[in-house]
Amino acid sequence: MTHETEFLVLGGGPAGLAAGVELGERALVVEREERPGGLVRAECFGGYWFDRVLHLLHFQDPPLQEWVTGMPDACLAPCPPVAWIDSEAGTARYPLQLNLGALQQETCIRALTELAAAASGGGQAGSDAPAYDDYLLRSFGPTLCDLFYFPYNQKMWRRPLGELAASGQTWNLLRPRLEDAVRGALAPNRDREAYNTTAFYPRPPAGAPVRGMEVLSRALARRVPRLHLRTTVTRMDLEHREVHALADGAPVIYRYTRGCLSTLPLPAAIAMSTPVPRELADEVRALPHNGVLSLAFSIRGARPPSPGHWRYYPDPALPFTRLVFMAEFDPLSGPADGWGVLAEVPYRADAPPSVREAMDAARMGLIALGLLDGCEIVDENVMVADPAYVVFTPGAEAVAGRARAHLATAGVTALGRYGRWEYSSIAGVMADARAWAAGAAQGRMAA
Repeated sequence: MTHETEFLVLGGGPAGLAAGVELGERALVVEREERPGGLVRAECFGGYWFDRVLHLLHFQDPPLQEWVTGMPDACLAPCPPVAWIDSEAGTARYPLQLNLGALQQETCIRALTELAAAASGGGQAGSDAPAYDDYLLRSFGPTLCDLFYFPYNQKMWRRPLGELAASGQTWNLLRPRLEDAVRGALAPNRDREAYNTTAFYPRPPAGAPVRGMEVLSRALARRVPRLHLRTTVTRMDLEHREVHALADGAPVIYRYTRGCLSTLPLPAAIAMSTPVPRELADEVRALPHNGVLSLAFSIRGARPPSPGHWRYYPDPALPFTRLVFMAEFDPLSGPADGWGVLAEVPYRADAPPSVREAMDAARMGLIALGLLDGCEIVDENVMVADPAYVVFTPGAEAVAGRARAHLATAGVTALGRYGRWEYSSIAGVMADARAWAAGAAQGRMAA
């Protein structure tokens, strides 16, 4: 079977769905899973709902916010996040640099002194600090780096931080004004503005068939006129502007006459494309990334009092980087006598861990933190995201740029977190996709 369309969209995650909504009947969106959303989906295990990975919808663009929150079936409610950092010097609200007063007094004094030096230019970070560890050190000083930023990021990236490039992963790191750091030293753990303060999360009514961030994905999908699910792309013929796929196991060909938007992971898109210069194919194949095990624990017992939406754990003895408390996002995500916690365990894609060992270690971590006192685990499940995080190394950005440029020669625009091979938010990729769709509809094709 052959389908012809003006615009073809590969991938039914937030970016692909947003483009499909914008273009309407002129676009055809294909998605390999039986449900739309990509990683922005949720799973229900015995009455406990978990997002596949933590997602929170936060906006910097008022028109986009109005567009998305104006969808009544998305059931979006304001959800300004409350996040905590559990460190050996105390427990403080995130971002740590704005809540120094929650730390031990000597730690607070040292950190504030170093932030003052950075603010005065003694630790200024900029383009002359290409390595990630150097960027962090110049931005926050040795005290906060040793306490949180270095151990946490080493757990997160599973690589020496000196091997990582600062570019591409600093947009959500707040380098505070000195007066704001002083306020946090005098009055810590208060609500303060951050990059994700204007945030929303779906809270559908009791008995809704779907909960979690998948509610948003479903709302977007309902507005896409032509959405093909259970369709796996197998080859991209750039010369003939054709995409070959298997739809429910049957071969199908998609031809696009105006343009194609690919939100597929960039290395996968290049690997299945022809023709591609061998050197470029080898470079893209070598791009590193991390996966994440999302370990879902369904727990019966009293919910923890005010745990925050999530908590960071820099302690290398704990296997997870972060615990996500689902009932804080949506009180109806579990039964009244229970709650769900999602333990995130990043791993190098070239060295995946034993799922059983990771689950056992995470369970022991929950016990060590005292979170299971008076409670019992009634179910354990694992969800895998791979890729989950793009790893920024020197030269990786240039390789990704060359790969995107090659696809663009055949009218294929790579967008989205994994399509562009970047670190970005849901709202950010939706805004990019809508902008692409608006320009494409007017004959402006952007790479």
